[in-house]
Amino acid sequence: MKTRYKILLLLLGAIMVFPSCNDDYLTETPKSIFSPENTFVNTKGFETALTGLYVQVRDEWGWYGGGLMYAPMFAGTDLSLVANAHAHITPFEAYADKIYSTSTIPKAYWYWGYKTIGNANLIIEATEKENVVWDNATDKARVQAEARFLRAYAYRTLITLYGDVPIVDKVGKPFRLDYTRQPVADVLDFIIQDLKFAEENLPTETNQEGKVVKAAAQHMLAEAYLYNNQPELAEQKAKAVINSGDFQLMTERFGKHTGEPGDVFADLFLEHNQNRESGNLETIWAIQQEYDVKGGGAERFTDWSRRTWGPYYSRIPGMQLCDSLGGRSLGRLRPLKWWIDSYEAQDIRASKYNIRRAYWYNDPSHENYGQPVEMTEEREVSGELYPSTTKFYFGKTDDDPSFLNNLKDRVKIRLAETYLILAEAQLKQNKPGEAAASINVVRARAYATPVVAADVDMDYILDERARELFGEYPRRFTLVRTGKLLERVRSLNPVSKETIQEYHMKWPIPQTAIDANSGAELTQNEGY
Repeated sequence: MKTRYKILLLLLGAIMVFPSCNDDYLTETPKSIFSPENTFVNTKGFETALTGLYVQVRDEWGWYGGGLMYAPMFAGTDLSLVANAHAHITPFEAYADKIYSTSTIPKAYWYWGYKTIGNANLIIEATEKENVVWDNATDKARVQAEARFLRAYAYRTLITLYGDVPIVDKVGKPFRLDYTRQPVADVLDFIIQDLKFAEENLPTETNQEGKVVKAAAQHMLAEAYLYNNQPELAEQKAKAVINSGDFQLMTERFGKHTGEPGDVFADLFLEHNQNRESGNLETIWAIQQEYDVKGGGAERFTDWSRRTWGPYYSRIPGMQLCDSLGGRSLGRLRPLKWWIDSYEAQDIRASKYNIRRAYWYNDPSHENYGQPVEMTEEREVSGELYPSTTKFYFGKTDDDPSFLNNLKDRVKIRLAETYLILAEAQLKQNKPGEAAASINVVRARAYATPVVAADVDMDYILDERARELFGEYPRRFTLVRTGKLLERVRSLNPVSKETIQEYHMKWPIPQTAIDANSGAELTQNEGY
């Protein structure tokens, strides 16, 4: 039986790295009786603190941007167009002179990243207190490993979005005001050291769903080594995960819906199927955000992926909200046609259970009730109707038609991506045959035609990542890491291709951080 975390709204001593008296989010407000002084005294206290840190990481795509942090990871990339426009999202598609150092989303990610890092630092330093009572001899290193993994996870986000960033590896007392930016290469080395420590000290398995394990660190190391142009090391770490025997691609139906119409790929994304207790052996790390469960998600601002990808069909007369069509979706982003057309007919990832192409009038009072709704170009452009992924469907419309979120547990790392990272590492070592074999493990599960070595290049791998991981992994991260953002946007995105420039590879450093750092110059990225 899965052990659910108890969320104890804990004051972690939130370390705000760039303080300013004008910023509300820098004000520390205790939420309970818990404090560092009476929490960091034994293993149970550190588990409570780690729970708070996992909650912080869970909110990556939620609260800080008013629930809008998810969409900019895809807007203005090679995968989607902004449909139902929103002021916080459209600048990331328009690019030219639209993204500012005062914009909400760049500030939100910077805040999320450094708060995560600050809280991780607090936990790591507190483990060194001499009077801590540990339940087991390995608890101290394991707690440090979890915190260092999550710190590395946050730094990965920061370097991808902003490039050079300050390295903050300890709690600042008093607050420092003299930070400078370190080169991406130095931050990558810092990330790798954290992940290597995590790999050495995390358990291979856990009975607490949502906790990171050794394989999660190895997967993240493989990606970090690719980022650091060390593909041979990336290959080693990816193979360590794959060959561990602890995980496998799901190739047969599983979970409580196996008796219903569907396929194994769709099973991966059905509610309650994200963790090992459901029989899912593909998940390496899943964030726990299940609705109405202790340790789960809140109704507002946790994960807006459902509202982002599903069309705004409820604006069409004769259509009303229902779970089978995706619930209360708003059509923020619509997939580019090349993605839809890139699947073979037999590829189950494009089956009707995974991409919805058909809609019908479902309002019994409407004259066209029960008839199909025409998917016109006008409706696609407006965001009202278009082919869309079903990965983020979440059935709460009957309970509350205005329900906002996708509150299934959210998979952050699964084995299919490990195979694609392995393929990339092999390709970078000029081993296209081995890269093709790794890709074909993923394609075989989808019943797709095996790729031949001669056809494997970086663009093919990016296409396959889109087919397999659409909406799951931030597309901007992959395109920036591989250096393919400009090229792919200019060739595949008809709206952004004319305005995206070289400097858009990075986001602006928030002006609030620059202004608050009065003791040294925190330089701005070129172009902003």
